[in-house]
Amino acid sequence: MSVLVRRLGRLRGAYSTLLKLNCDSDNYRHGLLGKLIKRNRSTTSATEINGPKIEEFAVPAITTTGTANEDDVYDGPKKIPENTYAHTLFLNSLKYTNTVMQPNITYAYVQNKEALQILDRDWSTMTSAETTSAVKKLSYNLYHNGNERIDPFKYIKVFNELNTKNLTNDDLMTIMRHLIPFNKNINYSKHVSYTDLCTRINRECIIRFSQLPKQKMLYLCDITYQMTPKTHQYSSEFIWHSIRNIGNKPQKLNPQELVQVLFFLNICRRPPINMYELEYRLEQCIDDLSINEVAIAALGFFKTSTKIKSIDLVKNIIQRTINEIDVVDTVSIAAIVKLVRFSMTLAESKLFSQLINVLTPYEPKYTLMTLAHIAQACGRSAIYEKELVDKIIKRLNKEIKFARLKDFERFLYAFCIFNIDSNNNIYQKVIKELSATWDTTRESEIKRFPHAVSRIMGYLATQNVYPINLIKRVMDPVFVNKICRSNYQYLSREYCVLDYGLRIEVPEYDGPFLKSSICSFLEKKYYEFADSLFESTRANTLLTNVLVTCQELFHTTSDVLTIRALPHFATHDIVFCLDEQNRLVPSSNFLSQFESSDIKRVDKENLNNFRWVALVIGHSGLLIRRYNTPTGSLASKIRQLAIIGYTPIMISHVSWDALKSAQEKRNYIKELLFRDIPSKLSNTV
Repeated sequence: MSVLVRRLGRLRGAYSTLLKLNCDSDNYRHGLLGKLIKRNRSTTSATEINGPKIEEFAVPAITTTGTANEDDVYDGPKKIPENTYAHTLFLNSLKYTNTVMQPNITYAYVQNKEALQILDRDWSTMTSAETTSAVKKLSYNLYHNGNERIDPFKYIKVFNELNTKNLTNDDLMTIMRHLIPFNKNINYSKHVSYTDLCTRINRECIIRFSQLPKQKMLYLCDITYQMTPKTHQYSSEFIWHSIRNIGNKPQKLNPQELVQVLFFLNICRRPPINMYELEYRLEQCIDDLSINEVAIAALGFFKTSTKIKSIDLVKNIIQRTINEIDVVDTVSIAAIVKLVRFSMTLAESKLFSQLINVLTPYEPKYTLMTLAHIAQACGRSAIYEKELVDKIIKRLNKEIKFARLKDFERFLYAFCIFNIDSNNNIYQKVIKELSATWDTTRESEIKRFPHAVSRIMGYLATQNVYPINLIKRVMDPVFVNKICRSNYQYLSREYCVLDYGLRIEVPEYDGPFLKSSICSFLEKKYYEFADSLFESTRANTLLTNVLVTCQELFHTTSDVLTIRALPHFATHDIVFCLDEQNRLVPSSNFLSQFESSDIKRVDKENLNNFRWVALVIGHSGLLIRRYNTPTGSLASKIRQLAIIGYTPIMISHVSWDALKSAQEKRNYIKELLFRDIPSKLSNTV
């Protein structure tokens, strides 16, 4: 009995970081594993969204609350990597018994003295059986002598000399299983000699085991996954070849085998098979999977950049999540939300809005990373739920020191879409955190993900928040080159937004700008496609209809123009000039002098009391759903148009679509143009 107790004690200690999953009874192996861890520039208006009413003559900025917490001790939900979570689910489920290698609980006690003698042997001359026995003893020694481990450098000779070609098939598999403890200890797995050994074993497996039955092949893929260092798992050739062989016949996979195949595709991220066939198979057997298994399958599609084509399947996944929200783990909800965001069309937006409502009460159980994915998905679909956004801002305030750059990027993207008021303290909290840690705790993270910082600055600029000290760093040519390595193709759109925003809204800025050639390149890359005005999109259809109505109203087509006065915005605006009597003034020649990448300023032209009107198209992609108020990007455009001399008037697709006849539309435009314009420079319809 004492031996059994000691073994169970060691097992708990070794796997104390694994998750006890919220699965159905058939999916959970009770008691096997322990619980895994467990600047004050303002927007035009700060009107809060209270309902679906469309505010007139103002650009509302959503006001939401959040409280700061200076406590540096993290006390939020326990964090777990996606792949660790997924593999733990396999270990905990009886359904994967034949295809997943369980932790080895048998061992022999090997002292360091004996292990050192084994390390000193000539491994190049050892037989297959001798090699296997020696590796097993070294594995036992490493696994059970945690306090007095041998110097990892003493293993380099073994890793280099171990002759994989002389091993029998059974001995090769045995050695693979006993290499797993080495991979779990970074002091050993980080050495090139260990990764080289894993590469050699991979090659041997391809040669020897390419024709195994699918269950044995999945089992060996699982051993390979557990044995291989994390940084090299994606390049495992044996897993890649095996999944290609198994995945080419998805109809022969049972539901759990399908999930495992998609898990390994998530690892490889190079789909060697037709993903549509796997999607079709998933749609067939989704009812036989738990919601957390569906989430693991979702990762396989998302990490291989594969959209779900079936609207019915996307809806099914969303509905299942709604129905079983109380058992969906934080990693699972993040995986599902990511795939839905990536695959969702307008057809699923209403159901997705229901999901957001349902998951809001569960916010405390989700990690900040999961909330970042939820916020990004809400922003992507322009679905604003005030209660959830308030909760997210409160959490971000509280856990800001534990947020990653990618989390900041996703949160600020969402806040930008929702036009969260620039006076909200969350912006200054993020700025303060980045300023304080740029050269210290976040230095390595910024070096790894410089593009994330540039996007963060772009989102802040959209909300009229310009942290000059950070912007100067991001605009520094050295930093820019770190991102693109002289290939401007890799610069994001937000660099354009930031550069032009500085020129328009921060005339006192004395830091570096992008080279004019870079600005011109980015403008062509991101915005030139908008010149094809008559593409069959809702936005272009609305623009064309408003343009025709204006031309009919003024009885001319020559001086009612479609231009991009602000080159960092893709959609065209309808621009014309009126004198004091509201008569059309020729403007074609004046506007034709500008290049496409120029800011087309007219503020100096107002000396003659001319009124330059810019009709800004508020199509469905630029309005927050249900509220029909401008997103932050559209609000930023209206704000900046006013600064450079235009009188911007937003034409909402909701108001326009309610007009049935051509005469109604002409009267509508006439009412907007010729009534007394309030003192505010930005007008919203």
